[in-house]
Amino acid sequence: MRSVVRWPTLFILLTLAACGSGADTTLNPPKIDTLPGGIVHVRNTGPTAWTDTNGWKLVQVAAINPPDGSPGELGAIDAIALGDDGSVYAFQRAPATIKVFGPDGSYVRNIGREGDGPGEIRGGMLAVRGDTVVVQDPNGHRLTFLKADGTFIRTVQSTCCYWTTTFVIDSAGLIWSPGSVGGKGEGGWIRFRMDGTIRDTILMPPSAYSSSSVKFWTVELKSGSNSSSMMMGIPLQPSTWRFLRADGAGVVGNTDRLSFAVLGNGKDSSRVFEAAAPRLPLSDTERDSVFETSISGQQEQWRSALRKSAKKADLPAEWPAWTHAASDQSARLWVSLPGKRGEITRVVVFDTDGRLLGDVPPPSPKMFNHDAWSRDRLAFLDEDGEGRTVIRVFRLVTKPGK
Repeated sequence: MRSVVRWPTLFILLTLAACGSGADTTLNPPKIDTLPGGIVHVRNTGPTAWTDTNGWKLVQVAAINPPDGSPGELGAIDAIALGDDGSVYAFQRAPATIKVFGPDGSYVRNIGREGDGPGEIRGGMLAVRGDTVVVQDPNGHRLTFLKADGTFIRTVQSTCCYWTTTFVIDSAGLIWSPGSVGGKGEGGWIRFRMDGTIRDTILMPPSAYSSSSVKFWTVELKSGSNSSSMMMGIPLQPSTWRFLRADGAGVVGNTDRLSFAVLGNGKDSSRVFEAAAPRLPLSDTERDSVFETSISGQQEQWRSALRKSAKKADLPAEWPAWTHAASDQSARLWVSLPGKRGEITRVVVFDTDGRLLGDVPPPSPKMFNHDAWSRDRLAFLDEDGEGRTVIRVFRLVTKPGK
């Protein structure tokens, strides 16, 4: 019988408000308290490792953009993963295959082919551990294991219907397959071992914010007797993010304040950390840019319908406290803050204990676009001047001159 682990509901402490505004220019140790129930509360009053942007840097090491018609040509890419050696794996939608590139960005091979048989893939999420590539296909309810050279290992039945950009193989070697789990169809993860067997099931933490307050743009497409619909959350409204760190801990945060809860896998202890983040007004120019970026970023069949039904006036009057968040393979948290340069004007980094290390200059406004992180590398999707897909790879430099 599969065991089920329930997350604690301690994340309600996210309602603790961050104090102050703006970035501090001096190093300040955080104020750490232990709250009732043993919860550690970390309140950052400024950076703890470096000031301004004088610390870590992301330096580009590759721009993957093979010529049209070449074996490595990039089609529509749905997911990216980074290998331990810096290799880049890109999941192409049509025809379905995985493009493999070396640490220097050079094309190596394609692995997997479109289909439903052994070693064949249709679509889904992508993760890599060692020399094993794992594909979670929520439509096909299956988990496919391949060697990095393309050799088929196995396929097992997995979860249904959930797509996420944070498909994780954690530091213990457990694959977190998101989907509908439990007898009531609750959201959660089935945790698979690397041999394809099931370890247990984790239920997603409930939201501390009412879903009824979330506003959507809804569009419907009809073709003869067939119809399909899509609900898109209106950009910039407060929204709850739930995602996993590389160490398997869950992170919950809401964009209305720079505050996060770290939840262990059913453990009694938890940690809440926060920092100051000013709420900035959204100018008309910024509103136009956010609206256009949101619409153009959708799949082509939905764009024209969205342009007819979506309204710029639906956007909030101010930026959220933060706009994107991601965890690298060292379980550090990277968070973007908005401002005059758009959604990603600043990027701040928290360590695993919730200490604010400092700011890192964002290398691109697309740095959270299908992003993949290792301990010292970041890869994401971008476009060149002609609108062709580019995978940009950056190395994290933590010491000057290194």
